[in-house]
Amino acid sequence: MNENSFLLSSFESWETFSLFDMFKIMKVVSLFAGCGGLDLGLIKSGHEIVLATDFDKDCKKTYDHNFDHPLLLKDVKELKGESLPDYDLLTGGFPCQGFSVANINRSVTDERNELYLEIVRLLHETKPKYFLAENVMGILSLGKGEVVKQILKEFSEIALDEGFPGYEVKLYKLNAANYGVAQGRKRVIFLGVSKQITESKRQELFDNFPPEPTHTNEDDNKPPFNSLYQCIGDLPEPGEEGAEKILNHYGTNHKVRINGYIGNRKLSWDKPGPTIVGRGGGTGGPVIAVHPNCKRRFTVRETARIQSFPDDFEFKGSTTSQFRQIGNAVAVDFAYHLGKVLKEYEDGKLLPKKDLQTSIKF
Repeated sequence: MNENSFLLSSFESWETFSLFDMFKIMKVVSLFAGCGGLDLGLIKSGHEIVLATDFDKDCKKTYDHNFDHPLLLKDVKELKGESLPDYDLLTGGFPCQGFSVANINRSVTDERNELYLEIVRLLHETKPKYFLAENVMGILSLGKGEVVKQILKEFSEIALDEGFPGYEVKLYKLNAANYGVAQGRKRVIFLGVSKQITESKRQELFDNFPPEPTHTNEDDNKPPFNSLYQCIGDLPEPGEEGAEKILNHYGTNHKVRINGYIGNRKLSWDKPGPTIVGRGGGTGGPVIAVHPNCKRRFTVRETARIQSFPDDFEFKGSTTSQFRQIGNAVAVDFAYHLGKVLKEYEDGKLLPKKDLQTSIKF
């Protein structure tokens, strides 16, 4: 008997052991996938995207160019639960322009604010084990806080009328800068776990979520926030020798004007960058921040790096579209750390931490 045969024989003799337990992979359906920031982070942390959807044609060009699986170009309203593949986790960075504080015209009645209902509908139709949804901080204050209360209620009560026990849902306020992303990017994360999973097992996940910060300016035992210099300081100026070899290292001719408004602020090399956004007020072009040298605005590649996309991730579409895709994405390294906790949970590697109280209570 060779060594491999002995190992397999030994495994087969363990009543509680499955060889597949060594390689557990959480299958993910990704709604509002965009150019794939969240999906790339989840793949890096060990998950499998079995379906990704969006209705933006430029996002599909970018996504299909960078992933081994294609993005389904389809409006989420046209998706049917019965047509989705078997999966464990539903994700959705549902469109946030209607919620964003950068949108001065935001309103409770903005139709984009209702797209979370499509997540609710598909959860109702498919009832996966978990869901993870991401949005901007502005969602917390919309309607004086009543909107987010309603969202939590609807997430929690999914399919109760069908005898399904619903979901235990928690909400977290997180900053991507705490996970190595070189920008102040505060986001709201909804994490839901099916109550078909035992209470103790659900608690195991909630005890370890969100992930422990890797960077902070408040603890000498951890690295400080990554700065713009650490993130993009090695890139040559556009037009300089070698710059042409860097994918998407070009920008716009939009004039530099420092006036203190979003996109027109003087930035420091020694600090994280500002939040990268897709659009300023929900209309018009994307907000492109001024480079720390104050001579030009960021290039597409610099913006992508600030969102922690790798340099071999190439963006498609017009230059304006590329900036928009990046601004609307979930920062890749932020997504990786969220996914890493879920992967460790699925692999049975988490331990209870009952002293943690990190979710927001309403």
